[in-house]
Amino acid sequence: MSPDLRPGPDAPPTDELAGAEATLGALQHVLHPISRDELSKPTPCTEYDVAQLTDHLLNSITIIGGAAGAQFPDRDAGDSLEGQVISAARPALDAWHRRGLDGTVSLGPNEVPARFGPGILSLEFLVHAWDYATATGRHVDVADSVAEYVLGLAKKVITPQGRSTVGFADPVDVADDAPALDRLVAFTGRRP
Repeated sequence: MSPDLRPGPDAPPTDELAGAEATLGALQHVLHPISRDELSKPTPCTEYDVAQLTDHLLNSITIIGGAAGAQFPDRDAGDSLEGQVISAARPALDAWHRRGLDGTVSLGPNEVPARFGPGILSLEFLVHAWDYATATGRHVDVADSVAEYVLGLAKKVITPQGRSTVGFADPVDVADDAPALDRLVAFTGRRP
């Protein structure tokens, strides 16, 4: 019998789509217990409470998923946050799986490598999972290798000249040996 050579649960994602799937799982785990009475809690994104962060995240998902041809159901504002986000994220990721990572896509006014779409989703899912968790007193359960992978994506996507135009504050200093998730959120201007 040949050995099982499949990656283990702590292996880094193999590409941007695998990263987006892994980070969506972490986000869903954080969103699952959030209740309606937590919607007005402030988040580390000072301009957003939990409800407004959800609006922002859903907008990002539909723009990025739309670049791959995703079709989205109407938003059910009566559904849980988890239900609302998954109802948008799943069609977005499914569209990216169908489209693939080769070539370029139009994202806003720019033509970008297709890999950027799922890469940005990975960043959105994991950083906002941390925002939700911080706002509601929860923890993000994500493998360090996944957070490290997303940090690498973030360093490609968030450029010094574009940082403020896409809503990221200056990086926050953290120890070089801090957990990867802490280094990721610090890179996006949040205080872990």
